[in-house]
Amino acid sequence: MQVSPKNLLSHKQSTTIRQQLGICVFCLAAGLSYRVSGLLPSIELETYFLSGLSGFLFACTFLSKRSLSLERYWHIPFAFSVFSLSGLLDLVLTHGFVVTVLDQTPTATNPIASTVIGTILAQLVSTLSIVVPVILLTIWSKMGLKSIFIDREKIWKGLRVGIIGFVIFYLLTLSGLLQSLFPNNGITPSRFLTLTPAILILVLSNGLREEFWFRGLFLKKYGRFLGPLSSNVLQATVFALFHLQVQYTQFLLVFLGFTFVLGLWLGYLMKESGNILGPAIFHAGADIPIYLVFLTNLSP
Repeated sequence: MQVSPKNLLSHKQSTTIRQQLGICVFCLAAGLSYRVSGLLPSIELETYFLSGLSGFLFACTFLSKRSLSLERYWHIPFAFSVFSLSGLLDLVLTHGFVVTVLDQTPTATNPIASTVIGTILAQLVSTLSIVVPVILLTIWSKMGLKSIFIDREKIWKGLRVGIIGFVIFYLLTLSGLLQSLFPNNGITPSRFLTLTPAILILVLSNGLREEFWFRGLFLKKYGRFLGPLSSNVLQATVFALFHLQVQYTQFLLVFLGFTFVLGLWLGYLMKESGNILGPAIFHAGADIPIYLVFLTNLSP
């Protein structure tokens, strides 16, 4: 019996330990290759690098679909090609919007823009640059939106956990308990409350953006070949590696450990709920103290 493309990712494939190891090596190499682009000295070089990486990964997808021995693996290079392409669009569109439309540049404390409203608008452009290509290319691939955890039937599953987590992170940041890890130049509770509308827009859009980008694209594709635990550890590892160069905390190792554990929890929540919304909201809560640092001492 032939399996339809929309149901393909729900069918576990038998794989050997060697095949599973090969998949993990490819995924880590693809993720780290993308991360190398952040070390390049200019936006232009980063754009060229990501263009080449996206093209290479799309070529891997095409070749694997035409190979009898590799055909069943094509979803994984496809996911990384979409990951790279959407990241490229994010870089080009967001940077162009900030520089050309807003006429702003990032500051020492804010890598996005130099004003609060500019940061909000740039973050929305960034989110659309990631989410729209992921959704459109998933539809084009005929895998179905459920393959990236868009499921209207399960929209309420996990939502309560996401909201509770968001509220806890908000209150911990308001109380100042999380601000020791993320210095914000002494923002007072009243200033924090004033910034809350901006923070809500920023973190909710980023939470949705990163959940599509790091987990929605990959979890079900990994799950075809790896066990639930291995799939979750793999995505959490890639997620943590993308935070190696952060400059908004002095406690990098602690932060990377927290990021890895957060990635594991969000992956578990996404698989258990079957929908991206709950994890996105929980993730947004975890971003509150970070975006508070970004908004420190910015003009409106």
